[in-house]
Formats: sequence, C-alpha cells, structure tokens
Amino acid sequence: MRSFKKIKSIFLVCCSIFLCSSAFANSSITIGDWLISFEDSTCWASALIVEDHHKEYDPENDFQYTISFHNGVPSPQFTIVSNTIGEVVTTASVKFGDDIFDYQVIEDTAFSHPNNDHKILFNMLDGLTPEVMMKINDKNILSTPSVSLNGFKDAYNLMSKQCDFDKSIKALKGKS
Repeated sequence: MRSFKKIKSIFLVCCSIFLCSSAFANSSITIGDWLISFEDSTCWASALIVEDHHKEYDPENDFQYTISFHNGVPSPQFTIVSNTIGEVVTTASVKFGDDIFDYQVIEDTAFSHPNNDHKILFNMLDGLTPEVMMKINDKNILSTPSVSLNGFKDAYNLMSKQCDFDKSIKALKGKS
C-alpha cells in the first residue's frame, strides 16, 4: 500500500513537472488522485482509470479520465484516453448504478455527450464512483475499472475558484 502511494506520488509529480515544462504559463497541482492543470483558457483534472485503486500503478493500463472546463465556462467535458502506445480506446461508457452514459470516440479519444456532462459531474460530486466500460483495440476490458474520487470534490472546488466559474455564471445571466 505504501509503495503504491509512493509510486503514484512520484508519477503525479513527474506528470506535473512535464506539464509545467511545456509552457511556463501553465500550472499544475495534485489533490488526492487528481492532477489539476490551469492553462490560459482551460482548467482540467485527470485521474487514472484502474481496476483496483490499491494496486501499484501499471504503465500497461495507462488510461486517463479527464474533466475539462474551456474558456471559463462551467460546463464540463469528460474524456477517456489511453497514453500507452498501441492501446487505443475504441468504445467507452461510464456507469453509475443503473445509469449508463455512452461516449463518442473520435480517433483515439472518447468524449462524453454534452447532454450528459452535468449528470456525470453531479453523480461524481455526490460521491458515486464512475465505473468505466470500454474496449481497447476493440477488446473488452474486464473487470470493470473505475475512477477514484479521492480528492475530486476539492479538485472541482479549486478549479471553480481558479477558473472564475462564479464570474462566468454571472456573465451568462447578464450580471457583473
């Protein structure tokens, strides 16, 4: 358990350093199992999709679940992607209990449908873990992996403040 946390921490620190080095204006931090990044017009957070959150990180199962907010608008976009060469997401859905939300795959990235984005977000904020049903290279991934919610609420709250969601909502309503 300790070695998993150490490896995970080292991985997230390395990701943060890599992301920060690509552009000085970008900033990234880690909260729980979520890597949060703030760029010029986008806030996003990513977590690994894994079968067992207590196992050590396995680079052969490097799938990420990302929530992003573009141009300061508080409407989320969820994506699922593989960062492992040769491993391509070909279909994807997330499941919360009996509710299943299908994603659209464009090239090698699965995108949530806009009409489901707030439902997915509110399920996660309510503490419901997204189970990820996906095919990689057209083969089903068995056992169903999930996304850790460790740190998700805090990550969302930080993105909300950093990306000025409150100002965006007021601007959409015509308030200043």
